[in-house]
Amino acid sequence: MAAGVSAVVSSIPVDVEVVQQGTISGASPRILRLARCTGVSSGFWFAFLLLEGVCCIVSCGRAYDVEKVTRLGRVGGNRLDLLGQKVEEYRGIPFAQPPVGRLRFLPPQPAKPWDGILDATSRRTACPQVVFSEFMAGEIEYTEDCLHLNVWSPAGRDGDVAPVVVWIHGGGFTQGCASYDNYTGAPLAAKTGLVVVSMNYRLGILGFLDANSPEAPGNMGLMDQSLALKWIQENIRDFGGDPSRVTILGESAGGMSVHAHVLSPVSRGLFQRAYMMSGTLHTLDFFDATHESISKGNTVASVVGCSGGDRSLGSNAEAVIDCLRTKSANELVLAAAESLAPKIFLFLPTYHNEFLPKVPTVAISKGFFHTVDIVLGVTEDEGVLSLIYPLRSELLPDDVEGLDEKIFKHSLHEGVFSWLKMDFPEMLEKYTAEAQDKSSLRRGYVDYISDSVFVCPMHFTAEKHADRGQTVYSYVFGHKSAKNPLPAWMGTPHAFDINYIFGVPLVNQERFDDEDAAVSEVVVTVLKTFAANGVPELPMKKPWPKYTADSPVSVYFDYENITDIKGFREEQCGPWRAYL
Repeated sequence: MAAGVSAVVSSIPVDVEVVQQGTISGASPRILRLARCTGVSSGFWFAFLLLEGVCCIVSCGRAYDVEKVTRLGRVGGNRLDLLGQKVEEYRGIPFAQPPVGRLRFLPPQPAKPWDGILDATSRRTACPQVVFSEFMAGEIEYTEDCLHLNVWSPAGRDGDVAPVVVWIHGGGFTQGCASYDNYTGAPLAAKTGLVVVSMNYRLGILGFLDANSPEAPGNMGLMDQSLALKWIQENIRDFGGDPSRVTILGESAGGMSVHAHVLSPVSRGLFQRAYMMSGTLHTLDFFDATHESISKGNTVASVVGCSGGDRSLGSNAEAVIDCLRTKSANELVLAAAESLAPKIFLFLPTYHNEFLPKVPTVAISKGFFHTVDIVLGVTEDEGVLSLIYPLRSELLPDDVEGLDEKIFKHSLHEGVFSWLKMDFPEMLEKYTAEAQDKSSLRRGYVDYISDSVFVCPMHFTAEKHADRGQTVYSYVFGHKSAKNPLPAWMGTPHAFDINYIFGVPLVNQERFDDEDAAVSEVVVTVLKTFAANGVPELPMKKPWPKYTADSPVSVYFDYENITDIKGFREEQCGPWRAYL
């Protein structure tokens, strides 16, 4: 590991207690660690996370600061003092029945009523996954009983209802959860007066196996999200939220999920505005045809002993799925990760089904979507994250010229294409043909993934929604914190805008400085005003131009540099029109 990067990585203060480890029969011998991560203070960190088995953290025998009555029962939560405001916090409210046993692989079923007061003070859950991830702190319970949501609402509204922002986390439909520390909605609720909601949804094979069968219809994770949106319609008024002003907000796969709801008849009427950060479904890399999902499912089923001979998901789906239901979630998730490597985003949304009746790119082009107000955007250096996650430390230093050329090229290619489903060698050639050294070759690969997955899909999505008369606003986030420990060449990678929209720099002076706080103020105000009335507002009443095909203007965000830019990377996106 290069000295500079070694210093960065070694400075990451993660205290990990290994509570279980093992391997899976039939898979390559990788250690599965189930761990508690108990402390993080860096602006960016990495930790191997557990699948299941960490005890739930529940406060027992305590009086609740606040209580609410929902249609399903009473919940007890916390009252927080933050930024001079009081915020009510409720964590771990079930919106669906646990998708276990017979309910595994099926669409979610609404949660059942409970007696007494549900302790919603501290429960933090995540759906089963194998993760090498950033943004993880505290203790989280990894369990199939994960279909919970969190609510943060301003205290003391006296009957007045506030706009609602619903966060959908990213992670390639394979990783992530709603309870990471930097996804806490309390600063955002305190600063803006918004009601903030976040939810878990099933991931990987458990959330997206499409066997072309009622026993595993696919898109279960998206249906989980839709059921959470229905819960919000029925219950959010009890928390001071306005069900007629719901904005769904997501980043990466969360942004793609937001777009999926805009396209889906299942989610019609459940929200009014959509805010997509670094992700739309105008990409070929993050959805599958049913036959592709079946092929992946058969691979996993074979590893765990549920298919073989004349038994497969194609010939006898019900028998294979019944067998898969007898396996532990850990076994299935790890088998998928091992057998489908080196790809890291495994089971994806599928189409030609109830949730997504049409191929997403076709639906977007033909105008099969709901009419909602839209904000969408990217970071300036999206593709850099493909070299950080999974971590390839040898590729990160500013100076890479001393690396062995063969090893460098192999690591670079594998890192970028572990993210991608599609391979367009003639397009990659356009990005790398004129590379004079390793640094410029690295930049070519990074720009290739940036443009193909994020930047150009943003433009194509914005164009097609605007052409149908929708109001669309676009942005490019280019701010880099002075406290960011990553090498200078990396700029503003994918996911590095999340802290700012959640208002984290406003409450964490250790990891962020005054410039970061100022940028966060701007981004939070944009979200607040968009959620309230569909028009994002900028400082000093600077107008935000609407995006159109004739005037593809994005607002560029950096400290003391909020400006309009026309056609961000438009020249590079031109050739991609033939592919995307």
